[in-house]
Amino acid sequence: MGPITIVDFSCAWVMKDGFQIDRSSPGSMSREEVLKFYSKLGAEGVELMDEYWRDCTPKELQNLTNHLGLPITCYVFFVDFALPEWERREQVDAGRRLLDRTAEIGTPRAMVVPAVYKPDVSHADQRSWVIEGLRVLAEHAESLKLRLLAENIDYPPVRPLMGRGKQCREICEQVGSPAFRLIYDSGCSLAVNEDPIETLQIMAPYLYHVHVKNSKRLGPDQQAERFIKSDTGETFVSTPLGEGLVNTSRVIRELEKIEYSGPILLEYQGEDPLRVLPMDVAFLKGLRRNGGRQPAKS
Repeated sequence: MGPITIVDFSCAWVMKDGFQIDRSSPGSMSREEVLKFYSKLGAEGVELMDEYWRDCTPKELQNLTNHLGLPITCYVFFVDFALPEWERREQVDAGRRLLDRTAEIGTPRAMVVPAVYKPDVSHADQRSWVIEGLRVLAEHAESLKLRLLAENIDYPPVRPLMGRGKQCREICEQVGSPAFRLIYDSGCSLAVNEDPIETLQIMAPYLYHVHVKNSKRLGPDQQAERFIKSDTGETFVSTPLGEGLVNTSRVIRELEKIEYSGPILLEYQGEDPLRVLPMDVAFLKGLRRNGGRQPAKS
């Protein structure tokens, strides 16, 4: 088990400027304060989303994260390749520029969220357009000695194309580039009613990075401001890693079986990151000390 890292998005609920997050009350932390919080938690790296940091130069990002002892392990950005060729060109050019920025930042990994699904357009066409866009972007990534990555994703605008492990594996195979590989997200399987371990096994041949998070079903008498709906209409809310439906310790043991030794990215999509993230960092460090097994409770 490699370094334990956190994505800035894990604190989206408490950030002053939280993109895509509708909240009843404003956030209280700046993006810089979030990184200081991660450093104090003992995180061993950070993943940055372009939406939060696009106004900073690569040098400014390096100076900030180096000062905090947080190597940037991945840079994350959105493009929309689910478009006909003539409309897709602008998105491909934007993706190339973001890969150039990733290389300047000095991290070897770039995660792309590659589509916005259009219900009124052929699924097969959108899939083929996404594959072609990823193929072109992977060629540029290879020229920069970067690894371009995409995950099995629970984000609704992308989920119809890449929510399932089999979809991700087949897209990776058809992109056909050694510069394009997959991120396994242990919690995303719940949104598409897949078993997280089966999803991991499907994606394993093309696995290059790992995200871990956990969730539980929201009961009929329970309420939450932040939640995600599954494909079958169930409502899920984030939990600490050791308390949800995903057996995180088993996920870590399965990763050891396939000899995955890269970073483990901690993601949290709930409303209480300041309480939960310290628990989750400690939980993962405990698993690392104990070979993927939870310490016995005293």
